[in-house]
Amino acid sequence: MIPLSVLIAEDEALTRVDVKAMLENAGYVVCGECSNGREAVEVAQRTSPDLAILDIMMPKLDGLEVAKIFQSMNIPVIILTAYSQPSFISRAECVHACGYLVKPTSESGLLAMVRITYARWKDTQNIKQELADTKDQLANQKVIAHARIIMKDQLGISEQEAHRDLLRQAMQERVTVIDLAKRIIANQKQKKIGVD
Repeated sequence: MIPLSVLIAEDEALTRVDVKAMLENAGYVVCGECSNGREAVEVAQRTSPDLAILDIMMPKLDGLEVAKIFQSMNIPVIILTAYSQPSFISRAECVHACGYLVKPTSESGLLAMVRITYARWKDTQNIKQELADTKDQLANQKVIAHARIIMKDQLGISEQEAHRDLLRQAMQERVTVIDLAKRIIANQKQKKIGVD
């Protein structure tokens, strides 16, 4: 299995070195280390990390602003900070941070958070993809149903017979049923335009 690439953005050098060592000892690849938020965004654009660990209070751009940018880049974020106040946690929720760890953290705590965060993020990505695929399939079914009705009306046959003819014609022409259905609908529209 390919190890995850992780970006670390932390303005405290000692913490950054510790986090890097913990990750690398566990087999992760640290693809970038940054001491400010603006640099974190630039490094992420160049390296496309699988996951980012961000401090909140960083110069130039704070970690929560970076997390918001990373969400648009589809990069899951773990906030690693000394701030445990509810206001910071609420802000982290608002920018869709996937995890939140309060410093100091243990190696076992950090590694567990990285593993679980990435697993849940992947689950979410899979669900989003399944939803998109389902929407596409539903849209295709509507197009096929529309073409079936056009064939039924034009040929004076049942909808079931129209469906069989649609499948048979697609196989004969070596095209997908959806492509044939779209062509039938387009031809019908052209006929209507010609009549009008």
